[in-house]
Amino acid sequence: MRSSFLVLIIVSVILNNVECDMYSCVQTFGSNTYDLNRLSQFTLLGIDDQYDYAFTPCSLVPSIACHGHIVENEMSCQYDRSFQMWSTMSFLDSKSRWPPNANATYTESPDGPGTGIVMTTTNGDPCFGVTRYMRIKFICDRTVEQPMNMTIVEEIRCDFHVNIRAAQACPRNQ
Repeated sequence: MRSSFLVLIIVSVILNNVECDMYSCVQTFGSNTYDLNRLSQFTLLGIDDQYDYAFTPCSLVPSIACHGHIVENEMSCQYDRSFQMWSTMSFLDSKSRWPPNANATYTESPDGPGTGIVMTTTNGDPCFGVTRYMRIKFICDRTVEQPMNMTIVEEIRCDFHVNIRAAQACPRNQ
């Protein structure tokens, strides 16, 4: 009886993880195939003068990383330390609560073939009358096998540029 229950829990966890993977997180540009789902096991953290950020690429960000708040289908969050408020930076594909509910889009890194991939999201919470915009540059760095941090800069209001160095951002066929 206990073993059946344990098997049921394991199967449920596996199915939940599979459900969280985003199909769009696998992209091919020329001979390079990038699979950002390989980063879905990592929650990357960043800070600036006012905010804390958490991002789990292609999967759900854990509530503990977002100061305990839970938002269904949230992939990244922003926490305002002075006001103790949070906002969703991006949702999984087609899971935003806000129009236009756009999926992430991708381009190969402008640094050249095999150097990484750029994910753009425009499906976060409203922000001063516009939708939050994130441009996440995943940089191929084979020395970073366990990525934990990201750099994030708000270029202009509600327009965030993120850099993540990771071995998982390298093409999987190299």
